[in-house]
Amino acid sequence: MKRIISLFSVVVVFLLFSCSSSNHLILKVEEHKKLSQPLAPPLEYSTIADVGDVGYKAMLTYADGFLYVGNLDGEVYQIDPSRQRKRLVVEFNDEPIESSVAVDGGYLFVGTNKGRLYKVDIRSGKVVAKRQFGFPVLGRIYARSGKLYITLENDTLYCLNEDNLAVVWKYVHGEYNMLDIRGVSGILFGDDGLYVGFDDGSVDKVSYRGDQVWEAQVGEGSMFIDSDTTPQGSTERIYITSVNGYTEAVSKEDGSLIWKRKISTYSNLDKSIFGLYLADQEGAVCCLDESGGETIWRTRLSEQGNIYSIRVVGKVVFALSEEGKLVALDYLSGRIMDIKDLGDEFSSPMLYAHKKLFVVSRDGEIYSIFSK
Repeated sequence: MKRIISLFSVVVVFLLFSCSSSNHLILKVEEHKKLSQPLAPPLEYSTIADVGDVGYKAMLTYADGFLYVGNLDGEVYQIDPSRQRKRLVVEFNDEPIESSVAVDGGYLFVGTNKGRLYKVDIRSGKVVAKRQFGFPVLGRIYARSGKLYITLENDTLYCLNEDNLAVVWKYVHGEYNMLDIRGVSGILFGDDGLYVGFDDGSVDKVSYRGDQVWEAQVGEGSMFIDSDTTPQGSTERIYITSVNGYTEAVSKEDGSLIWKRKISTYSNLDKSIFGLYLADQEGAVCCLDESGGETIWRTRLSEQGNIYSIRVVGKVVFALSEEGKLVALDYLSGRIMDIKDLGDEFSSPMLYAHKKLFVVSRDGEIYSIFSK
């Protein structure tokens, strides 16, 4: 897989196949820049562990030098990325894990599809507290200032006491609809409230007492309009999007609309001082101007909307397609700087830690992506 690539401009023809047909686009590596940043093209990768089949949007968690992830067999692993070793922390039989886990103070917090939330001593693997809910625990789990924040399948957001998992408050968004796709939005924590998306295409601002401050609609239609992407924020604005609908900037104070674009995405949002980045449903990576939403650049990478992960590191935008094509783009121009074929299927977001990108494939292979 390794090949020597000049640091000067090169042109390499590379085939990027769509995930469900033999059609393809021809992508060209347009330039390699010698960037003075920790992660930059040319790139290389390796697999560091196999943790078994994981959920559709499984997310790696990083804490104290280790990676953590749960799988569909109910196992939670700790991975040492430097030594490429894994350790089984705990196992819950017949309890698939699709949520990410949280780590704080030597404890692991993990939710399952059976609606259970566990607090586990990381060193011993013993369960020290647990709570039963009526719906699966999905999305990310956050540990902040002695509180846990979790979302359930029925569009309910909980704030819990980290010590004993007692409920501090809960926020219920609308009525649960069995026909909706399960939401997996992350939470953006602000100074005066938190921001979270739901499967009816809306994003709510919720106070730290559990009260609704405002609700903004970003989806279009009545079904399959989830706002699954973690909102992004600036000083005065919140950026939100939907899998079917719009990408919008709204006021942080009252949720009023600032600008709106007819762009839907399966990927996460990310931003830099230059712009807002996302992958649209036509297989292109876009950079939008934050002030007015205009398209600064748009680079087509795939024939289908199968780019599930976007990550900006310094001056490079990394995009990962479902079929494992990792593309590095210049964050100012959208020019393709490098392409790597990881040869696996992905639907999870990428994590940046230790000057590397980490991502888990659908079958549980954990990949480390680094500069050559």
